[in-house]
Amino acid sequence: MNTPSFRRTLGPALSAGAFAFMLAATSVAPDTLKSTAALAASASASSESHATSGHGGAHSDSHSSASATGAGASAAAGGSASAHNEPANDFVKGIADSAVSTHAGATGGADATTGEDMTDASTADGDTAAQISSEGPHPGVIGALSARAELETTGADAAANGSASASAARLTDASTTSAGLTGSSAGDGEAHGLAAALAESSTFPEQTSTRSFSRARSSISLSTAGGGTIGGSASADTSASTISTGADGEVSASSSASADVSANSVGDGFASATTDIITDSDGSVDTGARTADANALADGPAEALNEGAGTGASARGTGNAAAEAGIDNETASSSASVDLSTSVSTP
Repeated sequence: MNTPSFRRTLGPALSAGAFAFMLAATSVAPDTLKSTAALAASASASSESHATSGHGGAHSDSHSSASATGAGASAAAGGSASAHNEPANDFVKGIADSAVSTHAGATGGADATTGEDMTDASTADGDTAAQISSEGPHPGVIGALSARAELETTGADAAANGSASASAARLTDASTTSAGLTGSSAGDGEAHGLAAALAESSTFPEQTSTRSFSRARSSISLSTAGGGTIGGSASADTSASTISTGADGEVSASSSASADVSANSVGDGFASATTDIITDSDGSVDTGARTADANALADGPAEALNEGAGTGASARGTGNAAAEAGIDNETASSSASVDLSTSVSTP
């Protein structure tokens, strides 16, 4: 009589036990218990440029930067700027130009062993300027001018290029000046340079005397590091002459000067050159003593320096001065000249 009740109770119990046994016997793949690592990548870039023209000068600057982290991330930025100026007044007329461009790139990645994200970054900066007249490196000398370049880069995919140039002619005498630089930097590198020039002449005529004075000066200084390279030149030229014919006697004086420099630098090195020529002459007569006098001077150094493979510099200068004076049958004449040249280079 109890059997049917027993069977009804045992059936459900066996079913539950069998189900539990089946679950216990089922195998679970180990991979299904691992969590999947989160992946992330990021990139950023920025660029800014600026240019200014006026007051006898031209100025340009640019900055670019890029950063990338993780596989699949990349970034790039680039910028450029340029300026042009043509100052002109009653004393000087000239042209000034500057230009610069920068690029920065980055590519992220992952460590082959650990899988950790890797970051790549680069930056590039450039600044160039050209300036004419008394606002340049020699205040007060109309027509003095300069060209400057500053380039710096960091990172494998970084580059900066720049140039600056200026030329001028003084309208009050026969003086001309010019200077120019061109440079670049790539990877981890720097390139810096300054080239300058001035030229001036003056005459001082009087009744019984006269004088002529000329000066020409040019200089250049360059330095580089890593992937930097730069080169340039500067020159100055001037001359003047004067004659005085008073009521008694005659005097004349003349002077001229020129200065030229050039240099280049690459890698870890520097180069510089300077030439400074001064000429001066004067003549006079003494109407009481009935005598004549003449004097002439020409003077100036030329220097060139360098250090590092592939660098070089040169400097050259010339100067001439002459004076004559005469009264009655008394005459005097004088002349002086210099001719300088020097150069250095390292293969």
